[in-house]
Amino acid sequence: MDIVTKGLKKYFKQGEKTLVVLDGINVRFQQGKTYAITGVSGTGKSTLLHLLAGIDEPTAGSIEIDGKDLLSFSPKEKEDFFNQDIGLVFQSSYLISELTVLENVVIPGMIFGKSFSLCSERALYLLKELGVLEKAHSFPRELSGGQQQRVAIARALLNEPKFLLADEPTGNLDIKIGKEIVDLLLECSEKRSMGVIISSHDPYVAQSMGQKFKLENGNLSQL
Repeated sequence: MDIVTKGLKKYFKQGEKTLVVLDGINVRFQQGKTYAITGVSGTGKSTLLHLLAGIDEPTAGSIEIDGKDLLSFSPKEKEDFFNQDIGLVFQSSYLISELTVLENVVIPGMIFGKSFSLCSERALYLLKELGVLEKAHSFPRELSGGQQQRVAIARALLNEPKFLLADEPTGNLDIKIGKEIVDLLLECSEKRSMGVIISSHDPYVAQSMGQKFKLENGNLSQL
């Protein structure tokens, strides 16, 4: 699967002023490849990822999924795209504190209509792969920051997405744990032929990804 943006623009109104965040982005992201999007805070990295995931809409331009404009998707097609083809990881893990690790990880599969037993089997496999199987019945508050992020990655992988989008996934972690998380994402990409797009300030992210971009003044340039 390819994700292609053509003339992608995103503006926000601030009173009588217009804030230009993305000003005509043309880029192709290919499944199985890894990408870093760098840039200072406030340049629109998160906005771009939200657009690619279909959870926000552009002001102008298009986002094509294998040649079909995401804006033309029916509500069911958009829901399927978001739930099945896209996995999301954020700076914070956003685990639900009242649920166990296992219960957190199965959520995307349950939303997609899969049985709890099938989701649990898949979740336990992922937790083992990511080195946190022993935490399956623990609560998020009992985990370290790095462990929480591993669980968040497991949750993002549950429906076997074609692309994983990660927004500052190492931002709340120390350097050592941050590198471990980046290496895990690279391993997941290689094993699954999954595309990975990471927005980050972390130099290790930039040097580790196959292709590197910088977002500045609304424009995306390849480094």
